[in-house]
Amino acid sequence: MTTHGLTLVGEGFSPWTEKARWALDHHRILYRYEEYTPLLSEPWLRIRAGRGSGTISVPYLLGGDGLSLGDSFAIAREADRRGNGSLVPEDQIDEITTWNERSERLMRAGRARILAQTEENRELQIESLPSQLPQALRSMLAPTVRIGTAHLRKKYAVRPVPDEELEPDLAAIRAAIAGDPSRPLLGRFTLADIAMATALQAVRPHRSEPAGLLPAQREAWARPELAARWEDVLAWRDAMIRHRSEA
Repeated sequence: MTTHGLTLVGEGFSPWTEKARWALDHHRILYRYEEYTPLLSEPWLRIRAGRGSGTISVPYLLGGDGLSLGDSFAIAREADRRGNGSLVPEDQIDEITTWNERSERLMRAGRARILAQTEENRELQIESLPSQLPQALRSMLAPTVRIGTAHLRKKYAVRPVPDEELEPDLAAIRAAIAGDPSRPLLGRFTLADIAMATALQAVRPHRSEPAGLLPAQREAWARPELAARWEDVLAWRDAMIRHRSEA
């Protein structure tokens, strides 16, 4: 396996980052992971990625062979190119693209919720600061996190998303699995399953994934009333994560 010194830059709590990590891990591709801090990490990432202007976001995959990819779907396709097997087989690319778009809607809704709650919740603000800062300094700097949330709101044109807007995409999962919580969405395991399983963090985070999701963040992502109506879909997500662990 050729890695060319791959580095994945991401945010440990982010479902987008988790989607990229899962794809790389699925193919057993070696890479180094770096945690990204909004605003603080952006200039250095731009230099390394060769992106002096325009929007840049994580996850971002960098390689010593000149690789520079800043989209989780593109990273999954690169994982296919470097690994064995395919998460995005050509004969199902249209269906997988549709599922990926559904996952993006769910994750954007989750981002809107976590940003709104972080602006009001001091514990979330403290968790959002770099972990290497001393606790006393983290407490002092907690209010500055709102500068970052304002930046992200503008960067991604964030708007509040009510629970009912998420239900059509959840209904699509329910229809595809047809009562079988272990059934892949397209009959075989693909990026569609990874994308939707990670996106369901916006309904209720898994009890242990992503590993970088801290306690207050885990509580803030959850939509308890919505989750109660879609327990079968969340059970499917849990089965997909077990599949990942077993693999």
